[in-house]
Amino acid sequence: MANTSAGAIADRYRLIKGFHGGRGKAAAIILAMAVFFAAFTVLITGSMVLAFTAFTLALVITLPVNYVVEKTLNQRCQNYTARRLTALSIVEMIVLAAALPISYAVGVLHPTGAVAVIASFTTAAVFMGYSVRRAIGYKVNPLTAAVLSTQPMILGIIPLHVYLNSFLKALQTSATAYLVGLAFMEACRYVIDRIKSIQGVKPFTLLQAFLSSLLSGRSKDLEEMMERLGRSEEVRCELFVVRREGQQPLAIVVSEIHPGPFRNVGSSMFPSLVQQKLSAKGFESVVFKGLSSHEKNIANFETSESIAEQIASEALALSLSSRLKPFTFPVRHCLNGVSALTWGMAGRTITVLTLHPQPMEDLPPEIVADVSSDRVVVVDAHNSFSDGFEALEKDSVERIKTLLQTTMQQDVEDVNGVSVGFARIVPSKIGLAEGVGAGGISCIIFEAGGRKAAVVVADANNALPWVRDSVVEIGRRYGCVEAELCTTDTHMVNAVSLGGRGYHPLGEAIEPHTLTELIDEVYRKAVATLAPASATHKSVVIKDVKVFSDFLEAVAGSVSFGVKTYAVAGVLAFAASLLTVLAF
Repeated sequence: MANTSAGAIADRYRLIKGFHGGRGKAAAIILAMAVFFAAFTVLITGSMVLAFTAFTLALVITLPVNYVVEKTLNQRCQNYTARRLTALSIVEMIVLAAALPISYAVGVLHPTGAVAVIASFTTAAVFMGYSVRRAIGYKVNPLTAAVLSTQPMILGIIPLHVYLNSFLKALQTSATAYLVGLAFMEACRYVIDRIKSIQGVKPFTLLQAFLSSLLSGRSKDLEEMMERLGRSEEVRCELFVVRREGQQPLAIVVSEIHPGPFRNVGSSMFPSLVQQKLSAKGFESVVFKGLSSHEKNIANFETSESIAEQIASEALALSLSSRLKPFTFPVRHCLNGVSALTWGMAGRTITVLTLHPQPMEDLPPEIVADVSSDRVVVVDAHNSFSDGFEALEKDSVERIKTLLQTTMQQDVEDVNGVSVGFARIVPSKIGLAEGVGAGGISCIIFEAGGRKAAVVVADANNALPWVRDSVVEIGRRYGCVEAELCTTDTHMVNAVSLGGRGYHPLGEAIEPHTLTELIDEVYRKAVATLAPASATHKSVVIKDVKVFSDFLEAVAGSVSFGVKTYAVAGVLAFAASLLTVLAF
């Protein structure tokens, strides 16, 4: 359910748009809009004075004002950048520019209708502009956002004057349209906050905190709200320390902590944080995704960092243990479209599950409900992405359960003489924008009796199906009879760009030859470090950790209600302004 709720929220992320272009492009668009307003004025009235006034107003109340706002308010609200405010001004000007030819066409048939069109489009521009300034203006006085949203009102005065032939009436009409836009936006906010309050947290305030984190990186308030909405639960990580002759010790972590929700918020960076902490204590390391979804997101970054440090300390203590056990060589089991790569390590059975090439998302904990042994550690490969796919169907869950039962019935024997190789590459020219987190790409190689098997782990949020195919194909070149691709599901790659999906699964934004060369290199380096190995294990359990739990369901409901309410309020504001002019 949490995964479905998270998907519903993520779908709305597509509504957030950014301006693609620098100051030069923005200035050019503003200038073009100013010329358009002036041209319309001179064509309708023949007055160069009015045209020059329209041109000057369009320039003066946008670029210079937005620059001054950035300089004066940026300390209080880093979201108010000149670039962002200018992009908003452009949207408002486009709305008003659309009104000009429509008003002229309507005015031929109904002079009052022309005034009504300008007024209603002014209201629409104010409604949109004020709602955005209000939303991104976290902890900014609403009056400030209201004053900054007067740009459409001021721009609307000139075309209204053209039709009314009275500056005073034009000002009155434009001001009324402006107030209607403000009133409907505030009414919309009030209704959403009143009806869809989440455990005492107002949805609009939560939206403001989210946007503040998204746009300026200030996440403290958002994390405080998430802690308030979350619930204290126990989280668990399975820790393995592998000793290899002549090599650094290798720590393998299977974590049920979900690395979300985005960027550096909460536990989004958890896999790479664990690797960072382990590296500081002298370990090579790799982190696998256990069975969890967004309900196991940790509410704040500090807690994530603390848990990562605890795991590193446990690994250091575990590395001194003399209770080392051998491995079993990885074997593949397939049934009804589900595949599992299974091996024994330190007395535990590790099972990596995938539905590849069929799409897959977070595997739910319920798939192990019928597995009686606590010695089975299940890894979610999370390696087959498909746009629009959000959660597993019941049939898929049942097929996975069946395969797990079959796998558990297979006898495995410890094999002496298994060698393990490991390598990790953090590419310098591929990063968050391409969907690769700070953990880079790792490879574990197993060798026994002349056979090899491999698991490649990418610090990424899922992968396109072709990437796993490449991992298997390249593995064969190095003598691997079995190979698997896993991703950590890191959400530090999420929301790095505005709008759209907000992230790239592995293989979508990287040239195939670049990625395959990287995979080949990590294989080669891992094979070069093969050495006899044995391992030890410990379950690391952390109690009273604030996680998201089920509050995402309430948030998803608020988001859906909010979007619909906002759309209705916008239409009503437009209609109210139109009818006000026509009626009076």
